Amino acid sequence: MRTKFALLGLILVVGISLAACDIKAGTEGGFSLGIATGQSADTWTRTYTVAPGARLELINVNGRIDAEPATGAAIEVSAKRTAKASTDEAAKEVLASIEMREEVGDNRVRVEVRPPRLSGLSGHEFKWTIRVPKGVHVDLRTINGGVHVTGLTGEVRAKTTNGGVTGKGIAASIIDASAVNGGVDFEVNQPLIGNEQIELQTVNGGASLALTADSKASITGRAVNGGVRVGDGLDIKRTGEEDSRRRLDGTLNGGGAKVNVHTVNGGVRFEKTGGSKGTT
Repeated sequence: MRTKFALLGLILVVGISLAACDIKAGTEGGFSLGIATGQSADTWTRTYTVAPGARLELINVNGRIDAEPATGAAIEVSAKRTAKASTDEAAKEVLASIEMREEVGDNRVRVEVRPPRLSGLSGHEFKWTIRVPKGVHVDLRTINGGVHVTGLTGEVRAKTTNGGVTGKGIAASIIDASAVNGGVDFEVNQPLIGNEQIELQTVNGGASLALTADSKASITGRAVNGGVRVGDGLDIKRTGEEDSRRRLDGTLNGGGAKVNVHTVNGGVRFEKTGGSKGTT
């Protein structure tokens, strides 16, 4: 009995402490620490000169990643870094203790955020802006935050745990994107000619892929708890079960590029690039 009362007391103390702290998880990797009024911020920038067809790997923890085309031949990386703690001085210490690991070569650049083991009311967030030359491949990963890529022409690999992954105006031979809690949505604005590979996966969220109507693709769509829909203007010929609401196996213009779009809790949608989001 004494043990039960001790356990109950501990639960009450923890509950009261958490309520007083008012800790909230933000969206897109943001954070809010109710009584952590101290803050420190800076901007970390790098420029990397690489060979054509090089690869950029970015491994982040908290925060959003945005990638877009560069105007020149170099990779441009910028991170707005923010730390919060009980005081401004403590926040500065958190920011200074974050390790930025770089591996730089002609054909590969790898940047990894290594935050310290945090204690008390402290946290950090990075908001990345990446500019990538034509044909450079990207591998972008974060845990708490979204990944958003626009207009890229190299291979695109993107992964997040809490957040979504989106791609607009993509012309890549390989797209591999996944999320655990969040949607995955891509728009390909160049016809698939048959040798491309597209893999979109999420657990809790919807997944959608927009293709040009003249693309050649062999398509698989799966939704465990949800439906698979095809929009107007995309003539996918079913090769599997005709009446399955949660499964789609089919070909577009005779087949070709390997396209797989899967979700567990959510819907899957295929549509024409620039078209409607219509029918089943």
